Amino acid sequence: MGVVCLSRSACALPLPAAKFFYERTRAGGTNDTKFLLRGVTYGTFAPDANAGYPAPEQLRDDFALMRAAGVNTLRVYTEPPRALLDEAHRHGLKVIVGLAWTQHVCFLDDEALSLEIREGVRAAVRRLHDHPAVFAFALGNEIPAPIVRWHGKAAIEGFLHVLYDDVKREAPEALCTYVNFPPTDYLELPFLDFVCFNVFLHALADFRAYMAKLHHLAGNRPLVLSELGMDSLREGEPEQAKHLATHVRAAFADGAAGVCVFSFTDDWWRGGSQVLDWRFGLVDAKRAPKPAYIALRDSWQHLPFTDVSEVASWPIVSVVVCAFNAAATLEDNLSSLARLSYPSYEVIVVNDGSTDATLAIAERYDVRIISVPNGGLSAARNLGLHAASGEIVAYTDADTRVDRDWLSHLVQPFLEHGFAGVGGPNVVPPDDPWVAQCVARAPGGPIHVMLDNVTAEHIPGCNMAFRRSALLEVGGFDATYIKAGDDVDICWRLQDAGHKLGFAPGALVWHHHRATVSAYIRQQIGYGEGESFLFHRHADRFNARGHMRWSGRIYSQLPAYRTLFQQVIYQGRFGVEPFPLTYQGGLSLWSALPHLIEWHLFTLFLLVASLIQPLLLWAAAAAASATWLGCARHAWTSKIDDVSKPAERFRYRMLITWLHWLQPWARFRGRLRGHFSDRNVSTHGRELLAESARMPFTATLKLILLRADVRLWDTQYTPIDGVLLKLRQLASGALAPVRSDMGFSDYDLVVRAGRAFAFRVKLTAEDHGGMNRLFRARLALERPWLPRLGVCVGLGLVAAVLSRAPLDDYPAWMLLQAGAGGALFWFVHNRVSLYGGQVLHALKLACREHDIRPTSEPSPEPKPDPQHTVAS
Repeated sequence: MGVVCLSRSACALPLPAAKFFYERTRAGGTNDTKFLLRGVTYGTFAPDANAGYPAPEQLRDDFALMRAAGVNTLRVYTEPPRALLDEAHRHGLKVIVGLAWTQHVCFLDDEALSLEIREGVRAAVRRLHDHPAVFAFALGNEIPAPIVRWHGKAAIEGFLHVLYDDVKREAPEALCTYVNFPPTDYLELPFLDFVCFNVFLHALADFRAYMAKLHHLAGNRPLVLSELGMDSLREGEPEQAKHLATHVRAAFADGAAGVCVFSFTDDWWRGGSQVLDWRFGLVDAKRAPKPAYIALRDSWQHLPFTDVSEVASWPIVSVVVCAFNAAATLEDNLSSLARLSYPSYEVIVVNDGSTDATLAIAERYDVRIISVPNGGLSAARNLGLHAASGEIVAYTDADTRVDRDWLSHLVQPFLEHGFAGVGGPNVVPPDDPWVAQCVARAPGGPIHVMLDNVTAEHIPGCNMAFRRSALLEVGGFDATYIKAGDDVDICWRLQDAGHKLGFAPGALVWHHHRATVSAYIRQQIGYGEGESFLFHRHADRFNARGHMRWSGRIYSQLPAYRTLFQQVIYQGRFGVEPFPLTYQGGLSLWSALPHLIEWHLFTLFLLVASLIQPLLLWAAAAAASATWLGCARHAWTSKIDDVSKPAERFRYRMLITWLHWLQPWARFRGRLRGHFSDRNVSTHGRELLAESARMPFTATLKLILLRADVRLWDTQYTPIDGVLLKLRQLASGALAPVRSDMGFSDYDLVVRAGRAFAFRVKLTAEDHGGMNRLFRARLALERPWLPRLGVCVGLGLVAAVLSRAPLDDYPAWMLLQAGAGGALFWFVHNRVSLYGGQVLHALKLACREHDIRPTSEPSPEPKPDPQHTVAS
């Protein structure tokens, strides 16, 4: 039987690291072995002399049956005797210990009862935490939805957090979870070490759909289905066996870290009596195996992706790693790629002008190497795209470490849903230095945005894959983005082309974060610069303040994101909805305002103004305090349980606070740099600008005062929207941001040229019989500067009057005003002539793509076809 290990530290237990458990203590390291939790529930049993568990002989036989079926974990609902834990350890079983308490009553209304619950939890943990068979403690099991609704979401979350802290005080190394279920899945419990849910959905499609939702609730933590099963009394034993075989495999294929089947035996006691009208067991009450036992044993032995032959027919994948001076992390990256379980893949390393040992490291591995002068991230990704031989091209950064099953999880959604692109989560490795751990808990990192539980709007660039044909269809990556933003751009362009993106929760990569504050600032400046380029290419996806407007929901476990958005929970009429819905609205104004760059700038303005009016110093201090308190709140609610020493925890939280304050400034600096950069203009855009001619004086004057009209002749009955889309594409690459009509305007496009000018473009077409149409285009100058000019002139007049200057000085003042007005008119005319000519040239090029030619005023003008008019 072996000898029971008396010390927990002497027997390494699996530890959670991101989406899975790993058997080695250095979880997430390159040599770690993934631990897939294959469990069953055990009990509850009739109370007897063995503390509510079977006799020792029965325990031994039961555990032997479990091990023969491939079970490695046991979940119990009440505190087990140490004899049970000893026997479980002899059989190599880990135990999830349920901490039972009176959760079925309104416990928070009775202070004495709440204290009694806490003391009972602490006492149980003190008695059991040192046993090597204890895998984790479950703080509760399915607090009834009416009780949660009675006390309120926040109160239940707070009490569970208190229980969690109680457990950690007694046993800092112990793992803690709470077993939730669908009626209360809206509970936010980010402090848990891993997430457990009881799910009983018989239809496989419904089950997998709910699994997708649970992964987003779990975030970057392991998801364990703590109860999954079927009643063989009602459904039949063959159907139970089929259900378990399909659902267990689906759970692991979709990225679950573990499954506990409910239950091991039909011998079940609940509510003071033996349960006879349900039979969920793998074995009957007398321990005779049922068909479900055999089915589950076979499923454990052939879990998804463990057999290479299962994915042998899947498409070839080209993995592209773009590296620039990546010697510090490339070894870790390539060694993890060499251990992938996926059978058909190649690795292409694009050495983007590195000056360190990047090339030498890459040459030690069986990879294709492309060495080029430094040209930026997007250009390097395009080189990998054109060199790839696989049907799917996967991208990961040189500073990542991939999970062994990364490609298998990444490719699966391509086959099941027909996506054009799929991404996965990225998590900081637990062996990264402390500054990198703080950076990982600061805002601004790569995250995913979901339109629903399966379909993504954005997938992070460090963990994304695309169909090669889809990338080529949209022209690959935009070389404008040399540091960041190319992943957002390619996602939006693919969606604009009618493609869909997906998300694979199990496709995990470990992403090394910046290890110094200065490196983090440089990264955020680069992200801000990328945002400014995105604004020029996708102005419709930005709000009036110049910030990205996502259609989907941002998923992040950081408090900086969780607290910024409003949430509404639909629990059904009278709170009886079994699957509540959580809706994320817009920004919560009071939570978000102190963290916006506009608030920071306003605080700075008040501080400077206080030099003139000292009373404003109090307002500046209040505004700054609101920001710092918000940053500190985010830092103090960040999960850093791996740090045990109080002094180190304080240092972590202080740095996280500082990073929260720095991030908006760094992004703002990057956006300013990008706004004034000439990289907004593409190669084709430069050619367009070089070819453009200025508008004549009279035409320019007419555009300034009224508008400019252009006529073009079409003989192919070209759709108007095709011309407008082409115009938008050309103008986006040459001029400043282009906005499209969203259905509420009387214009089609707004083309902003320069810093202070914008042109409204409207297009229509007249039918002239057959396939002939006369296109009419109208340009109207937006004049936001006119009111400002009027204010300036008015202020000048007021200043002249208030100065009480002698009458003899007024002619000179009028002459000065006239000179200033003439200079202003010359400037406006010069700029409108230049930019208007560029917009008109872009319009003519867009029409030329469709063989629509400019025409002079027709004489005689083509007359409408009477027959066509009548028919219309």
